[in-house]
Amino acid sequence: MEKIHLKNIVKSFFLGIFIGIVLLFYDNGFDTTTDKFLLLLTSGGMGFIIGFITEGVTSILPISIAKPRNYFFINNLIALVVTSVIMLVSIMLTNNKMESYRDIMPVIGIVLGIVFLANGIDYMMYYRAQNKLKIFKELFKDK
Repeated sequence: MEKIHLKNIVKSFFLGIFIGIVLLFYDNGFDTTTDKFLLLLTSGGMGFIIGFITEGVTSILPISIAKPRNYFFINNLIALVVTSVIMLVSIMLTNNKMESYRDIMPVIGIVLGIVFLANGIDYMMYYRAQNKLKIFKELFKDK
């Protein structure tokens, strides 16, 4: 449990809310403010659950893959698989009103695309911070 990064779980919650906002613009089927608010809460809650499961699975990975690139790649794969499973299960449980699976696929594609991009941005931010830290250390080494 000590290897679970709570910061990433909170990021997943807010990413879920962001995905909910994007889906509100994609599908205007939510008429009332209550429906929109419930969608945002649900997507945030799903993001929290996805983040918790992803961090839990990632925390039990062996230390031999501790290189950042490998970690972020595996974390991204786990997040995409967990997101896909949770979305498909939630669609099946809610007895959706969509006529066919062709209506569902764009929504799943949007969500998985956003998750993939968010993980890529997270890796780029980590890489950039490491480069800045390296430069900062070199400045102190010279003094």
